[in-house]
Amino acid sequence: MSTVKERLLEFLKEERISASEFTKKMGLSSTYIASMRKSMPEEKVERLTQLYPQLNRDWLLYGEGKMYRPEIVTKGIEPYRLHRHMVPLVPTQAKAGSLDFYAESVNEENCPRIYSPSPDARLAIQVNGDSMEPHIQNGAYLFLEKINEKSFIPWGSPLVLDTENGSVVKLLYPSEKGENYLLAKSYNPNYPPFVIPTESIYGIYRILCQMKEGVTF
Repeated sequence: MSTVKERLLEFLKEERISASEFTKKMGLSSTYIASMRKSMPEEKVERLTQLYPQLNRDWLLYGEGKMYRPEIVTKGIEPYRLHRHMVPLVPTQAKAGSLDFYAESVNEENCPRIYSPSPDARLAIQVNGDSMEPHIQNGAYLFLEKINEKSFIPWGSPLVLDTENGSVVKLLYPSEKGENYLLAKSYNPNYPPFVIPTESIYGIYRILCQMKEGVTF
């Protein structure tokens, strides 16, 4: 039977993570792994599984099951990529502003993490509704980065708005009411356009990519 130390080293090798990179991320001394004798303290195991959610905790501690959690295998994601591209999944009903910069009522530690195929994404949401079909389907996961709306807004492109009434996915255009308003349109013709005051918008986000299914933790 292998030891926790041996299984940890096996995991790091599989993930292509050096011992120095691991101990730095974990906030440990550079000699921590070499000095391991038995199992890891609970607080360190908790930190480890937060950093590498793809790791099967039971395998690490007891040698039970496989190295990776079953959902990683079934989704066909290269495990070594996973920990490098995990972002917070913000609830679409979140209101009024600050997961770093999104919704004050949402804290990052309270959000599940989701694998992002884009390394530039900062956060993700799941679409609720069919107003943007057929191009953005109900239930799709959108991976986002914030844009500087004061310098440039990509008019006519689908964007995610963080507003005082929650998050919405719309096509944005200048409004005839003036610079303090934006016109929001849907792909689905069953949803009429509407005007949004800019003062009610906390952030505008570019959609980098979308997935029909996501791997969350």
